[in-house]
Amino acid sequence: NFKDSYLWQGDLWVVMEYMEGGSLTDVVTAHCMSEAQIASVSREVCEGLRHLHSKGVIHRDIKSDNILLSLNGDVKL
Repeated sequence: NFKDSYLWQGDLWVVMEYMEGGSLTDVVTAHCMSEAQIASVSREVCEGLRHLHSKGVIHRDIKSDNILLSLNGDVKL
């Protein structure tokens, strides 16, 4: 969840809740995900995008570095 944002030396920093699982990039670099795990993450990403689009928000930087995971299976964009 969004906590705060700061403009520092011309850069925008967004503060979100800590996701202890790291980014999807971190996970796929270190581990081989099963088909079921890939399907679960994909489904959650689609749900997140559907929610954003329903609010009129377009996520303009969807990539594995920007998909965050918790240890209990939560997925955040």
